[in-house]
Amino acid sequence: MKLIMTGGGDSEHFEAADHYFAELFYEDPHLLFIPLAGDPKNFNDGLERIKETFSTIHFERIEMCLSLADLDWKYLRLFDAIYIDGGNTFTLMEEIRNTHFYELLHQFIHHGGVVNGDSAGAIILGSHLETAHFGDTPDENETDVISYQGLNLLGNYAIHCHYLDCEKTEVQDFVTEYGFPVIALYENTAVSVIDHLQEDGRFKRELTVIGDAPAVIFRPHRTLVVRPGDKFLL
Repeated sequence: MKLIMTGGGDSEHFEAADHYFAELFYEDPHLLFIPLAGDPKNFNDGLERIKETFSTIHFERIEMCLSLADLDWKYLRLFDAIYIDGGNTFTLMEEIRNTHFYELLHQFIHHGGVVNGDSAGAIILGSHLETAHFGDTPDENETDVISYQGLNLLGNYAIHCHYLDCEKTEVQDFVTEYGFPVIALYENTAVSVIDHLQEDGRFKRELTVIGDAPAVIFRPHRTLVVRPGDKFLL
């Protein structure tokens, strides 16, 4: 598994993360951009932003997906990476729940595909969506989403983006109530999560901070700060 997750800040903070992302591929990788968490009137602007960001680091082939229901494996297997953009977490999850995207995403990752999620696109990869309600500007759930279960790509870990230090108690209360640990990302935090095959045949799941700010790991009895360049075993 190879994931990149960013905390939802401006792209200028993620130059190192963008290069890290690009270095995971051979020449001329093919990227699928999924903007469905955002406002439809901004989809094309988002595509242009992604093209401008990644075309300078050898992502020349970038396509946009406007309907998860239309995706199938024959098409998805043409891509090396998926970029899931930010917006409203529940809008995005409603789109996912109404399609076979969950199964396709697992198949994509199993075959070596890389997933890059920003903000809402990162939150849905974790175990629980309640983190989207944290802070002074929470995502509103105006959808039919009732279950707050995420895609569980990180085991029990939930993802919180746009993290501020003043939200520490709110995050800790969630960990205590639900029992799920949380990876909190400041707006200028980016992390990679990669499974490494060991000599004994087992996988080691390693989180590396590659943004400008640390990641904060909240667990039931301990909070850890993982600084840029440092690693943490999930």
